[in-house]
Amino acid sequence: MKLRVVLTVLFMLSMIFVGLLRLSAYEPSAFSAFARYATAIYVLLTVFFAFALIRAGAKFRRVGFWRRPRLSDFVLAGIGVLVLQVSADFLAPLWENLFGTGRALDRFSDLQGSVGRLAATLAFSWTFAAVGEEIAFRVVMMRSIASSLGDGAIASTVAVVLQAVIFGLVHMYQGPTGVAGAAVSGLVFGVLLLGARGAIWPAVLAHGLTNTIGLVAIYQGG
Repeated sequence: MKLRVVLTVLFMLSMIFVGLLRLSAYEPSAFSAFARYATAIYVLLTVFFAFALIRAGAKFRRVGFWRRPRLSDFVLAGIGVLVLQVSADFLAPLWENLFGTGRALDRFSDLQGSVGRLAATLAFSWTFAAVGEEIAFRVVMMRSIASSLGDGAIASTVAVVLQAVIFGLVHMYQGPTGVAGAAVSGLVFGVLLLGARGAIWPAVLAHGLTNTIGLVAIYQGG
């Protein structure tokens, strides 16, 4: 149990480090030379800690893919997307007033008017973000936190909140408004996982669709 707790904390810290790597691509630091490898590093860290946690007794229910998608998964995903779109309309102005700036999306500026870049970014988004990040944060991290705290309703609630905070920090390259927005998304995706009783499908679909809406808006110059 103690080893599982240590591994869980180390995994959370390692994801914050990935956030710093992503940030260093835009704000020069000691990590800037490794910024281009941020995605590969996050994938390797997720795989490493997933296996280490399994050996330490953690159970991930086949990494969230323990059953086939159901109609209810699509309904949950749709609700998640709707909640995120509506909440963004209300919260985005709040974050901008609070932090004095909007979401920094310079990373995606080359999407405007480029069908090829949009297609490539969407493919990346649906694989490494929608699937990869859901496995990393909503399955491996969230489940490990809940397990380390003894499971139960309170443990699950704390796990949802903590993984959402870390998920927000991973997006620190988008500025404080981006961190806040990503944290809210992490909360919604975490609740979707709980609503689907551990199945990852609703969270993956909601994540991918939400990203798609945002990327298409950038492509169109929005």
